[in-house]
Amino acid sequence: MKVKLINSTSDAVNLLLFTKNTRLMGDEGAYDKIKEWTQDQKDEHLDYMLQTIKSSWEFIDYTFDIRDVSRGFTHQFVRTRQASYAQQSQRTVKMTGFKYYTPERIQEDKHAKLIYDSTMELINMRYQQLLTAGMPAEDARGVLPTNIYTNIVAKFNLRTLHEMAKSRLSPRAQGEYREVFKLMVSEVIKEHPWAEPFLTPKEWAAPSMAKSLNEVKK
Repeated sequence: MKVKLINSTSDAVNLLLFTKNTRLMGDEGAYDKIKEWTQDQKDEHLDYMLQTIKSSWEFIDYTFDIRDVSRGFTHQFVRTRQASYAQQSQRTVKMTGFKYYTPERIQEDKHAKLIYDSTMELINMRYQQLLTAGMPAEDARGVLPTNIYTNIVAKFNLRTLHEMAKSRLSPRAQGEYREVFKLMVSEVIKEHPWAEPFLTPKEWAAPSMAKSLNEVKK
């Protein structure tokens, strides 16, 4: 799997602080005043924002290019409503010679992996036979497996990412989804280091989770 942050809100900290302080600052030049705050002032307000109303978090957006993930993962992924998606099509793109995701437990079992891989090879062969027989890709795709690799572009705001972190960083989360989300968090933190506490829920901020996220950053 590959995750790359391809776009994010410019001047994010100042915009975040401005939208939060709009309720308290009535003057026209509030945005420019906030830009002149010291780093200590900004940090103090960011810390406060972690404990208060989250509506201002929705002004900060992140767009990710996510590649080589399973369709099974994206079926779960797109259930998050407060987001935008663009996914690779199987209707128009011919998938002959497709690559696929292998769950960890299958990888660790030689017999299970043999069954799994041979099944994927058979599906690929039958898919190609349908195309050779003149069937359009939109009809032949019906035999393709759930774990075939796909690519998806997704845009989330900071509030949505925060809510996702509560469940997707949990040790109980499905393996592939958890790994993808850790990569997403790592990409955001590389771009905006101040965002780390917004995306690390206290219940999953144990040393093991911190170590895991650090490994992803490397």
